[in-house]
Amino acid sequence: MSDVKDAELDLQAIIKKAESQTDFPEVPLDEFPVPTYEEWKTACIELLKGAPFEKKMFTKTYEGLTFSPMYFHNDTEPILPKNSYPGMGDFVRGATANVYVNAPWGIAQACDETFPADNNELLKHEIDKGSTIYNIKLDCATKRNVDARECEHIGKDGVSLTTLEDVETLLKDLKLDKYPLYVYAGESSVPIMALIIAAVKKNGGDVSKLRGFIGANPIGELAAKGKLNQSLDKLYDEAAAAAKWALKNAPELKTAFINSDVFSNGGANDVQELAYTISAAVNYLRAMLERGLTIEEAAEQIMFGVSVGANFFMQVAKLRAIRPIWAEIIKAFGGSEKVQHIHVPCLFF
Repeated sequence: MSDVKDAELDLQAIIKKAESQTDFPEVPLDEFPVPTYEEWKTACIELLKGAPFEKKMFTKTYEGLTFSPMYFHNDTEPILPKNSYPGMGDFVRGATANVYVNAPWGIAQACDETFPADNNELLKHEIDKGSTIYNIKLDCATKRNVDARECEHIGKDGVSLTTLEDVETLLKDLKLDKYPLYVYAGESSVPIMALIIAAVKKNGGDVSKLRGFIGANPIGELAAKGKLNQSLDKLYDEAAAAAKWALKNAPELKTAFINSDVFSNGGANDVQELAYTISAAVNYLRAMLERGLTIEEAAEQIMFGVSVGANFFMQVAKLRAIRPIWAEIIKAFGGSEKVQHIHVPCLFF
């Protein structure tokens, strides 16, 4: 037993010494010769043991593009944006000049426990573990605005909320003035938004400090299910009412969440996914303008959700492409530069 204890003390001493060391010696890299592309290719062919290099090492994407196995500075230099800077122009490199130095990407681990009390505990646990956003997933019945007592699949894919008491339990002791709230509401944001606002007010909270989104996407729901519980015009009326309330009472809360996962999961490639998603957002803009919102107000109400898969290059390209496209669309509608930048959380699958 004493040997084990001595070993533990020695290990602690080594760790303490390593943590306190700040003067690290330089590591020379000149002992590792830089191989040429041809040398690397020759080594690869040997490892492939007869398999054709062109078929094994070049990757063809779903969109019909072909990726080389390796890229060099000379490959990318001619196409790098030399006159585009973060926070300027078409926002291809981000919406702010300092990019994400002071405002890094948020961490929004989805919380989908069936019962409100359990989901409340999970939300607090995720914040303790490093999340920076309360990401609440609603079950199918709640998104369809169906009473749990009348639904066969209670708690499927998320938390079940029917009453004000349910929402109070879900939000108990959450720091909504500090962390944004992400709630995808399905066809309409009005029912769940009303419950959340009532719960916050009942417990003495300040709804004007709510941030994030309680967002609806009726077109996405129509594409996913093939039908809606109400007409699209009626849902747009509700969307306009929610947007007008948020603009007046909770200006940092968005009420539209145009997510692309329905198209991605339905088989769309990355190009198609962006096209369909942006088309849905443009329909939303037009509907809001018809209902009395300005382009400035409507554009600020939209949050986009973009699905992100395993193909690194295509996903980076997709996120960069959607920024200038959306900026040009808002500009064409007459929107100012202030609202031309896009709000994009990513959805990982």
